[in-house]
Amino acid sequence: MSETFRYQFGGWREAEARRWVNQDGTPGGIVAVSASVASSVRLPETVVVWPDAKIAEGVASIGGGASIGYGASIGDGACIGYGASIGGGASIGGRASIGYGASIGGRASIGYGASIGGGASIGGRASIGDGASIGGRASIGGGASIGGGASIGGRASIGDGASIGGGASIGDGAVYDAGDWLFVAGPQGSRNSWTTAVWSPKHGLRWWVGCQQGITTDTLIGRVVRDHAANEEHRENYLYLIGGVLHHPGLKRAMAAHASSQAIAAE
Repeated sequence: MSETFRYQFGGWREAEARRWVNQDGTPGGIVAVSASVASSVRLPETVVVWPDAKIAEGVASIGGGASIGYGASIGDGACIGYGASIGGGASIGGRASIGYGASIGGRASIGYGASIGGGASIGGRASIGDGASIGGRASIGGGASIGGGASIGGRASIGDGASIGGGASIGDGAVYDAGDWLFVAGPQGSRNSWTTAVWSPKHGLRWWVGCQQGITTDTLIGRVVRDHAANEEHRENYLYLIGGVLHHPGLKRAMAAHASSQAIAAE
């Protein structure tokens, strides 16, 4: 066991620490004395493990430059990517995968087998359900809830306090905030793409379909007619879906509720 020394975690929290020694004798990262790290865990030299953090036996890997925050816990079989940051009190479930450079906020919960893509940001106290998948560079707001098995596309943005149900699939780049109206359908078209429609008071109704992101209804209709001119089945399916969303009672209720709140505010 290496000698202890005083260390400033994050440049501000001072605590007793030691240099980790891996089982093969190579020097590992800096670990707070109060942290609990299974002896079998291999820590690269650039890893920092804050006070009271817990890293379970059987953790698959922790990449260089990763930071495991104060009181955070890493479950059995989890993978923490290079440069990933795990916030204070966050919980990473067994066999979860945290991509390179991803940021997990304080007291966030990442479920068993969940996958967080590289560069993704998970806000404080957010909850990611078992088996859920968050795409690279996606942003999940503080206190948001993503249900088990849900799929959030790359670069998508889910706002603070928003909730996505289990098994839902949100397209790449989609933007959804608490209070918005959301509709997802698919697979559609020649590429079997999922279609995400979001209505918000700020932007109205916008669509995410494959690489087409945040487009208006008129733009989508125009592209469907143009791109599927030779395939009547695909064209009709898309136009039927668009019509169904435009006449969906949930959309009408959301728009009416917003109009009512605006009228009250104006009184």
